[in-house]
Amino acid sequence: MIIYFPEPQEIISAIEYKEMVQIKLPSGGHVNAEPLAYNQIRIIGIVSTDPMDYMNEKYQPGMVVTL
Repeated sequence: MIIYFPEPQEIISAIEYKEMVQIKLPSGGHVNAEPLAYNQIRIIGIVSTDPMDYMNEKYQPGMVVTL
């Protein structure tokens, strides 16, 4: 397999990835989030097959949630 990148490999390997956490939802899906301060996370996205998870205002991307 040959993979072509428009950017040099040095740039791609120098990218720092933020720490991510996954929180399971009762429906079986999960929420991707990044830790902020002690006991706080910022929602990045939702991965779920239940449409009601996407309608829940607590799990909207960008929201800061206190655990």
